[in-house]
Amino acid sequence: MVFICIIHLSSAPPLAYVFLNFHNCDHNPDASLLSRTFSTLTGFVDVIIMVDNASSNRDFLIRLCGSYGNCDFLEVGFNSGVAHALRIGVKYAVERYNPQWLLFLDDDSTPLRDAMPTLIKILRKMPNQVGAVRISPGSGDCRIYDDRYGMFSGTFIRSSVALRACCRDDFFLDQADLDMYFRVRELGYRTLFVNCKLLDHRLGVKAWIPVISHRYGGPVDYEPPWRLYYIARNSTVLLLEGKIDSITYLLQLINWGLKGILRDRGKAIKAVSLGIMHGLLKELGYLTQRNLKKYTLSTGYGLVKEGQGFAA
Repeated sequence: MVFICIIHLSSAPPLAYVFLNFHNCDHNPDASLLSRTFSTLTGFVDVIIMVDNASSNRDFLIRLCGSYGNCDFLEVGFNSGVAHALRIGVKYAVERYNPQWLLFLDDDSTPLRDAMPTLIKILRKMPNQVGAVRISPGSGDCRIYDDRYGMFSGTFIRSSVALRACCRDDFFLDQADLDMYFRVRELGYRTLFVNCKLLDHRLGVKAWIPVISHRYGGPVDYEPPWRLYYIARNSTVLLLEGKIDSITYLLQLINWGLKGILRDRGKAIKAVSLGIMHGLLKELGYLTQRNLKKYTLSTGYGLVKEGQGFAA
């Protein structure tokens, strides 16, 4: 699910706030979190656009949208993945409202109460060569730095840039944000990062991982095998295309892969192996859950590619 909210910067063109909230393979949008996000945005946004990815709690989302008053609800009709839903939302927002900027957030992120006024002040001062600005869920010195590997959640992006750089449908989910950041820079724009805690963001899910949880004294961030497949596959493609460096690639595989192997053992190993193989072969698209569970190594088996399930 994608939320797009329109914010006006005085006499400047409107700024569209985009909240990503998509139906994953194993969860639906958190009702309480979405309600809190809407409450935080009240007073700063003029329009919210929801793009629904076939969430099972669709009726609640429609009611939530209706309760805001000025909210558009769009339906993809199937679980198209975050990249495709985001592209649909961006296109709709630009064509209907002609915003200057877009802000992306996913369904496990909520901007802090002082985030919106702070960001609006920052955006008013941004030079034209800046294409994207990201806010952080972590504490820092509140200075602005160049940002090479950003994520969708917490990113402000110029709408004209978003139309050209967002988003890579065939990735379905993970690493599509890294691809977008590379494309923004490839277009000649800078990508920046505001090193302040302006966002609450839950990365992945929390789980008890043998050895690691003992070291840190509790559950840690973790991704299940189906997510490991996309992380491994799509990061392998980005490495081959020169969009991420080898160190970043290895750190991602080690960080998420090690946790998965310690918890899920053979399932995680097979998911990562299949992802790397499909990445090397450029076999992209959505791998159906039925075939992902089989972990078949047949090339292309179970993949839904663009043109077979992704609307243009």
